[in-house]
Amino acid sequence: MSISRKGISLVAAIGLFGVGAQALAQDWSENFESYSNGQVLYNVNGWSGWDNIEGVCGSATTAQAHGGTKSILIEPNDDAIRTFDNGYVSGTGTMRAWMYLSQAQHTADTYYIVQNEYAHGGPYQWCIELQFDVTTGTVLDDFRNESGVVNIVYGQWVELRFEINMGADTVTCYYNNQEVSTGQLFIRGGVAQIKNLDLYSTGATNYFDDMAITGLQGSGPPPYTVSVIGTCPGTVRLEWSGAQPNRQQGILFARNTGNYTIQSGPCQGTQLGLGTNQLQLYNTIGTGNGAGGVNAQAGSGACRGYVQLIQITGCITSNVAQVP
Repeated sequence: MSISRKGISLVAAIGLFGVGAQALAQDWSENFESYSNGQVLYNVNGWSGWDNIEGVCGSATTAQAHGGTKSILIEPNDDAIRTFDNGYVSGTGTMRAWMYLSQAQHTADTYYIVQNEYAHGGPYQWCIELQFDVTTGTVLDDFRNESGVVNIVYGQWVELRFEINMGADTVTCYYNNQEVSTGQLFIRGGVAQIKNLDLYSTGATNYFDDMAITGLQGSGPPPYTVSVIGTCPGTVRLEWSGAQPNRQQGILFARNTGNYTIQSGPCQGTQLGLGTNQLQLYNTIGTGNGAGGVNAQAGSGACRGYVQLIQITGCITSNVAQVP
């Protein structure tokens, strides 16, 4: 990681959740109790490693725990991420995590990071970055002016808390109930969403537990309805309704899990976690009533795969749904 500063007839109706005006309650919590001791958190429950690298993932451990018996272990050069597929886009709420760091294991700087843009391979953008500085033994906000000197508390569990107002674009950061900083949340620009957590260590060993997000809302309008009509393999027609009117849309016909990078259009270079061996990404302009359709030449692999309706504007996508 680079830290910020430095052959069947097929007629199917599928509901897809997309991105739009309606927000959905989306509280999240993680206490690591569901994992086995030593389990590497690689592509499990939203956890992975930076750019999908398994070798930098965190792992579940019984060595330390705030509540229960387990936490996530972050070792030197680990870069563990937890991605929220649709992101948090509105509301007033709190992010929190409990952290354990011993002075003997604080041999280099370690970080708690929140990103408002993240996909494996990019693009990336950072909105919160707390640095646990080994030289000064203090907690630093790499983006906003610190409210005062906040010392690191070693050898015990300490709460990190972030009071967030998405509408006002503000955040106040606390460590051990002491204010570290306050100011603009999306201070570096980019999409106004909370997309990713990043636990990064340049050399320290530390632990996190009882992580949560409450009070914030994720993206999601009423479900799209996508109809797949025709004989597969062969030409099928994809028709949809429930999209935002007069907005550019796209449909991706895929067949395996993985990632796909958009090759052209306003979101060129954006990576979608949809699948490999995709047939094609179809772009079209939605009609005034949010309905549309496109003909697709579907191979046998695509018949067994995925269909996704994508809101191109803003480079934010819906969830996938499998075609029977």
